[in-house]
Amino acid sequence: MVQIKDKINLESYSYAINMIKKRYPYLCVELKKDDNGFYFIKNDRDFIVGNINKDIILNSEESNYHLMSFQYSDDNYIIVNISHAIADGNTAYSIIRTLLYYYITDSYKVELSKENIRLVGDVIDKEEFEDPFLSFKKLVKPTQNNYSKCLNIVKDNNFDQKEKLLYHLTIDEKELMEYVKSIKATPGTLLILLLAKAIKKENASSNNVIRMNLCVDLRKLLNTPLAHQCLVSGIFFDYDEKLINMNLEDEIKTIREIVKDSLQEPQSLEKLSTMYFLQSMLAKEKDINKIKQLSNMINTKAEETLTASLSYVGKANFGDSEKYITDFKTIANTRHAILIELAAVNGKFYLEFIQNFCGGRYFDAFKEELDNLKIKYEFKEPQKFELPKMKQVL
Repeated sequence: MVQIKDKINLESYSYAINMIKKRYPYLCVELKKDDNGFYFIKNDRDFIVGNINKDIILNSEESNYHLMSFQYSDDNYIIVNISHAIADGNTAYSIIRTLLYYYITDSYKVELSKENIRLVGDVIDKEEFEDPFLSFKKLVKPTQNNYSKCLNIVKDNNFDQKEKLLYHLTIDEKELMEYVKSIKATPGTLLILLLAKAIKKENASSNNVIRMNLCVDLRKLLNTPLAHQCLVSGIFFDYDEKLINMNLEDEIKTIREIVKDSLQEPQSLEKLSTMYFLQSMLAKEKDINKIKQLSNMINTKAEETLTASLSYVGKANFGDSEKYITDFKTIANTRHAILIELAAVNGKFYLEFIQNFCGGRYFDAFKEELDNLKIKYEFKEPQKFELPKMKQVL
């Protein structure tokens, strides 16, 4: 969700969406299924654009059977809805760069820099749409990781999930980066540590391990920076007595060492190979019911293995478009009790605290950790957490 400083110009928005269709033909697909499993087919229909109050179900008649749709709101938000079946946050940023370029140049009649923006007329490198694993030659046989069960915030506390909540928090980028550099941290490692501390305080009497997940982009490991597919994996660490008894800088140092080791061989090859074999197993299975069973098993395992996650794609780098942006929100589905989505846009960090349960005590505990470090922030009252629906294809 990108808030523009002026009322949305629907003619310019429609023009920009049409440019998206021309520039990203490999994202213009419909998800189908038959007795041989799931597959994509080309979708030449127009993308749908509607008011935020219109419920657009992806991969259905309401979205022209696309896995992407567009909305707008009366408070000047441009909203891009993308299924993880075709893209991840990295690709979403690329789409938004293109969308903003065409929208702003058309609506405001200005010239913007074209640097690092994918535009109509580009020669589309095959790396953008080919399976990145086709050219990867270092796959290894994954070992069996027997992680212990971890703290499950919802189940262990019997929390009500009737209403899921979303908190929107803003931090000045310069101020946070100055603090981050002073303790040799990164925005992601600092904030996931503070989330772990908050969870520990709210579950002080629990003996279950708090296992955190820092999302990681696999493109660098695959050497395919242009790939559009969902290429997100995770780096895990346990917030246990070893970390708890350290000072803040040593905690950060330990987490950064875990991240560094995870992105080097042999751990990096293990991570890539696990994703490849998992996807291959699902792709080769022809029985729809077995695919559903496997998917449910994977999701259940994720819930049992991880307590909470943080996802940070990095600086948005929307270029000249950023001066027209007044707010930014990244909202994603999660099987974990808490997911933090972090974005850096136009001099600010925008943080979405997404929780799959009712009540504000965990967000309050997280804010307290920020207060303890004297990190200034602004936040709004929670919203009900909702996403565009995906058509049930199973």
